[in-house]
Amino acid sequence: MFSIPTWLLVIPILGFLVLIHELGHFITAKKFGIKVTEFGFGFPPKIYSIKKGETEYSINLIPLGGFVRMLGEEDPTDPRSFARQSGIKRSIVLVAGSFVNLILPVIIFSILLILPHDTINGDIAISSIAPGSPAARAGLESGDIITSVNQTQIRSTQDLISEISKNLGQKTQFTIKKTNQIAGFTSSAEFSNLQSIELTPRKSPPKLKVVEKINDPTAEVLISDAQKYINSIQVGDIMSQGAIGVLISTQNAKTIKTSLKIWEAIPKAFSQVLEIFSLTFGGIQTMVSQGENPGFTGPIGIAQVTGEVAKIGVRPIFELIALLSISLGILNLLPIPALDGGRLLFVIIEKVRGGKKVSPEKEGLIHLIGFVVLISLVLLMSYFDIVRIISGSSIL
Repeated sequence: MFSIPTWLLVIPILGFLVLIHELGHFITAKKFGIKVTEFGFGFPPKIYSIKKGETEYSINLIPLGGFVRMLGEEDPTDPRSFARQSGIKRSIVLVAGSFVNLILPVIIFSILLILPHDTINGDIAISSIAPGSPAARAGLESGDIITSVNQTQIRSTQDLISEISKNLGQKTQFTIKKTNQIAGFTSSAEFSNLQSIELTPRKSPPKLKVVEKINDPTAEVLISDAQKYINSIQVGDIMSQGAIGVLISTQNAKTIKTSLKIWEAIPKAFSQVLEIFSLTFGGIQTMVSQGENPGFTGPIGIAQVTGEVAKIGVRPIFELIALLSISLGILNLLPIPALDGGRLLFVIIEKVRGGKKVSPEKEGLIHLIGFVVLISLVLLMSYFDIVRIISGSSIL
């Protein structure tokens, strides 16, 4: 029986995300009376188009993007042109696409939280501690159980990740259950005691090269110390640490069926989106400031991930859609020419210059150069994706 490869799901997924992004621009532009000459799905060449009123609606061959073509995007001569509108109106139109991309995950996560789903709860225990980490300096030990963070009960790994993400760079109170461990056996609860420990989760945890002899303490770690944290690590490997520098496991784990009420699900969904937004934006900041690879991938890599996630189940597919939507929203807000953030930057420059616009010719040329650079980066990432797939590696 013929079956469609699961990686092909990336086409309708990206298509849908681009469509709602462009709808954000389209609806706000129409609301402000800006003339929209074309609403296009995909990149040319054009396959099909139909004109309704003053707008042409087109479907194009390359389904990896989309656009809303507004009258006079750089030229303000026509009263209904985009460039003729006030800075506030233009900013709203430019931000609207990313706004929709960030609202969609809230809706998806809310629905997933409302629907009955399995969660794994138990005692979140520290398996090992990274040398020199906040956890090590605070005196945490292997076998300690994290019972709460800032008085919020911790019963799952997601609870812990969520609370740490909220408190990056801030002093945070951890309640720890200390257990006596003798010859690998953990003492019973009556011999356990609770302790309150304060530490500060790091915004940018270090990545240290594992060596036999340290020459640079800020960039290297001894193999003997590294193997206390990750016993399989070898000389030459890079040891990454989390925000507090611990590896954890779930003890006394139980799978329970849970579902939230709508008034509980929506705030939690907002919190999840904010956490992902913060982590993604933090990765971009680290890339810019420290030159580290944030793990970006191109369309081919996204297709590979989509295919692998689709084999797991339906719920992970919707979680992936939410993650991709957040990434698309953030990407378009970056101040890069040809992206919404790049156009927004010109609005800000205009405001700083007291209302004096950059000439349409110069702005158009800068956006064209930016577009060429972006396409080149997509092709480069796709090349690395192909090399990785041929080598048998996976992003997941």
